[in-house]
Amino acid sequence: REGHCFVCHQLVSFTIEPSLDGGPVNWRETLACPNCGLINRWRSCLHVFEAICEPSGEDRIYLTETLSSVYQNLAKRFPLLVSSEYFPGSKFGEMVQTHVMPVRNEDVTCLTFVDAKLEIILCFDVLEHVPDYRSALKEFYRVLRKGGQLVLSVPFSFVEKTLVRATVDDAGNIRHIVEPCYHGDPLSTQGVLSYYDFGMELLEDLREAGFQECFLLCFYSEHWGYLNDNVVFVARKL
Repeated sequence: REGHCFVCHQLVSFTIEPSLDGGPVNWRETLACPNCGLINRWRSCLHVFEAICEPSGEDRIYLTETLSSVYQNLAKRFPLLVSSEYFPGSKFGEMVQTHVMPVRNEDVTCLTFVDAKLEIILCFDVLEHVPDYRSALKEFYRVLRKGGQLVLSVPFSFVEKTLVRATVDDAGNIRHIVEPCYHGDPLSTQGVLSYYDFGMELLEDLREAGFQECFLLCFYSEHWGYLNDNVVFVARKL
């Protein structure tokens, strides 16, 4: 399918991956650009980030992933970019050697950054894998400076309440409430469990974390190859 890739600034033929079970196409996870390799979800999140945040090369940006094409793209353009992955068996705040490169280790519910350190945080489809995601939102608020912005994407439905798919008790035991759902994980061939399908109450969660301005963007564009429902949350520390 032809369209313009915002990241590459070119007219391209996006690649469409059909559903493996013969069901409807998951448009968020396909429409890959043949040049940069970014799918619909990644391209659209980066488009929102640049249009809304208007970042500069002097901004201190934290990306909650490293082993992805998103990191590769941003690292070329933003020299102060910091990124991480989650290695629970290693010390947080330090580098962990992976099969690809050394990667900073962070737990988003207890970040090692000092207060008011960052201008921008980018968190793309990560929070659904964090049982205590509300603590992560509070940490994002803490480490952003005044005027800082959070750009956030998650699996989302236009319902009021967030669907809790699974919970974890104090002993680390997982209790599945609905059928387990696993997403792709660069650190595990088994995938990573999704604990939530978020609803509109995520806006209230952001406000309770401290953010004074919170909104979501809903958009669709055949020109840019953003098909079906695309939703990105933006929160600001004023």
